[in-house]
Amino acid sequence: MLRFFFWALLIINAILLSFNFGLFDNMFENTREPLRMKAEKNPDKIKLLNANEAQDLIDAQTKKAEPILACLEVSGFTAAEGKSFDEKLKPLALAERLTRTELAEVATNMVYLPSLGSKDAAEKKAAQLRKLGVTEFYIVQDQTPLRWGISLGVFKTPEAAKTHLANLAKKGLKEAKLAPRSVSAAKINYRLENLNEEEKQAIIQIKSAFPQIQSQACKSSSE
Repeated sequence: MLRFFFWALLIINAILLSFNFGLFDNMFENTREPLRMKAEKNPDKIKLLNANEAQDLIDAQTKKAEPILACLEVSGFTAAEGKSFDEKLKPLALAERLTRTELAEVATNMVYLPSLGSKDAAEKKAAQLRKLGVTEFYIVQDQTPLRWGISLGVFKTPEAAKTHLANLAKKGLKEAKLAPRSVSAAKINYRLENLNEEEKQAIIQIKSAFPQIQSQACKSSSE
C-alpha cells in the first residue's frame, strides 16, 4: 500500500511540473489558433459600440433614408396666369402644402394698342392676337381716349415693359406702344412647401411656361 501511495504522489508531482514548464501547451494550441485567426480576419464583427456610438450610427442611417424636401416661392402671376397655373398644379395634389396669396400692385408702365374706334373692331383685333399666341390682354372700355383700345400688360418698371414689347414684336405684333399709365393690378404669389425632388422638377417645368414669372428657394415653415 505504501508503495502505491509513493508512485501516485510521484505521478501527480510529475504532471504538475509538466504544466509549469508548458509541456502541454501544444495540446491546446490547435484549438486556440483558429479562433485567434478568425478574430483577426473579422475585427468589425467583434467590435463593441458604446451607447453614443450606437445612437450616432442609428441617426446617420435614419438621416440617409429621409428624402430631401424643397420649398419654392413663385410670384408675379396675373389673375389669368394664376388660374392657368392652378390648373397645371392640380395633378400634383399639393393640398395644404400650397399657399396662394393675392396682392394689389400699382403698375405705371402700359403696353397697349391704341383705340380701334369701336367694339367690333377691338374684338376683331383680339381674335388676331389669339392667332399670334397672345392671350394676356383686355379691351379697354372706360371713358378715356384709350376706349376700344387693347391693353397688353402693365408693368412696374420701364425695363419689364420694354422686354414685353420686344417679345410681342417677335410674335409679329409690331404696332404695340408703351406709355405711362397708373393701374392697380392684382398679382398672385405661391408658396409650395415640403416638395420631393420629383414634385420640385414638375413645378419648375410648369413655371417655364410663364417666362415673366420669378421663382426662388425658401425655408419651409416646419424648419
